Amino acid sequence: MVYSPAHRRQDSPKAAWDYLLHVARNIACSFETLHSQGHVIGDVNQKGFMVGKDSRVVLVDSDSFQINASSTVHLCDAGTPHFTPPELQSLTSFAVMRTVNHDNFGLALLIFHLLFGARHPYAGVPLQSSAVDIELESNIKKFRYAYARDSQSRGIAPPPRSIPLSMVPDAMETMFHQAFTERGAQGARPTAQQWVAELDRVRGHLKKCSASPMHVYPDHLAKCPWCALEQQGVTYFLDLGATYTPTLTGFVLAQVWAVIQAVPVPPTVSVPSPSSFTVVAQALPTSIPGENTTTFYSVLAVCTGIAIAVAEPKAMFLGLVVGAVGWFMADRAGSSERTAERSRRNAILQGAKYAYEQLIERAKRETGAASFMAKRMELAKLRDEYLALPQAEKQELDKLHSTALERQKQQFLDRFFIDNATISGVGPARKAALRSFGIETAADVTRSAVMQVRGFGGGLTRAVTDWKAGCERKFVFNSANAVSAADRNGIQSKMDARKIRVEAALTQGVGELQACGKLATSQLAMLQIQLEEAARKLAQAQKDLSIF
Repeated sequence: MVYSPAHRRQDSPKAAWDYLLHVARNIACSFETLHSQGHVIGDVNQKGFMVGKDSRVVLVDSDSFQINASSTVHLCDAGTPHFTPPELQSLTSFAVMRTVNHDNFGLALLIFHLLFGARHPYAGVPLQSSAVDIELESNIKKFRYAYARDSQSRGIAPPPRSIPLSMVPDAMETMFHQAFTERGAQGARPTAQQWVAELDRVRGHLKKCSASPMHVYPDHLAKCPWCALEQQGVTYFLDLGATYTPTLTGFVLAQVWAVIQAVPVPPTVSVPSPSSFTVVAQALPTSIPGENTTTFYSVLAVCTGIAIAVAEPKAMFLGLVVGAVGWFMADRAGSSERTAERSRRNAILQGAKYAYEQLIERAKRETGAASFMAKRMELAKLRDEYLALPQAEKQELDKLHSTALERQKQQFLDRFFIDNATISGVGPARKAALRSFGIETAADVTRSAVMQVRGFGGGLTRAVTDWKAGCERKFVFNSANAVSAADRNGIQSKMDARKIRVEAALTQGVGELQACGKLATSQLAMLQIQLEEAARKLAQAQKDLSIF
């Protein structure tokens, strides 16, 4: 009843996840106490422990324990199949010597039930049609741990909308893996003492969600896992709103929004043009003749050829040859060096152009008002949500009246637990499988939900839905209590939590917006210097190439 979400909603609506952690810790402590005296529980199951409202644990049904009395071992001849470790699943009788490691399997299973919403670690969804057996005991025997790191190779996955194993820190996830896989069967299951130490460590590192005081979770998680599950339509912890105390926060939306609007928008980037820089071209190396030098020697060669032709008419042909060859040789002088230098300078130009254009793109992407305006729009949506809260509360209260009959019926059906029901063909193991898929009461039963559970074909599904129909026939609507004070208090508590969340986000948003503006401005100042330098380098490269 403690690890059942449906039971807790009715019997202990204020019990959050930290309470379950404490219960788990005390159960582990009870195992440690018994084991230290040389005894073994043997028939570990959920009915062997009584839990108080203060989380204290008492062992019951202890006449079936395996007792070591003065070196005489009195065996435990009882067992619960879906709590029996894999290595004992093939036994025809439970009257065998049990070990502490066998007990540690049941302990890990009880802790898993407590922390993961009554789910059985070996009940899941088959990844192939023949990958998972119909019987839960067979999955245990074959180590088909649905939440394992290597669940793909085991052919099974967790049921839909179950609590993810990331809920617990890595160290505890490793302990569950050891307990439920082959290594554990070889004697390596975590001991009760190890569970006490780890559960105490987790209990010392918890935090609460701002959306609900019932949302308690380990501080290694960045976001509230219970809120994420509620968005999927799964509620594990519900504050029924038995009382409602309005709170005064001193928050004034108009004042906060005025401060937000007063935060200045960061300036936009100013892109410098290379043409705005005055630069002097880099001279050619002394080993490469310039254009004027080449022209001078070309003209000199032609003039020499003409002089020869005029001075000696008979040698006119020789003069023409001398002039032509001289012109050609002068023109070719240093041409290879000039071509290489031109290519080098052109490569520098292309590199400078690419760097300049990339820097412009980066400046547009990382600076300016874009990120700042996105943050301000986000805050504007929060403001609109805050202003709409009174109307949203009215709609929720109106909805209470329109859904009164259906809600009363669901609350009525929630009192009929499958664990206590007599349904043909549905024994303890199949009930554990149903519970692992979130089906605990008649209110949870639908044909499609039951058909998802491995082993429930048409016949068994019909038996479960017929049982629900029998429960429904006993329902009588009470119009005088259509909307209770607890219903209204629940809505008001929910809206108050939303209000506090939005107020905190808007108040924090002021500082975030200011930081965003400062960051954008500082980034712009740094990139502006880089842009100036990139533009100057591009202007220089253009000028250096222009001499050709």
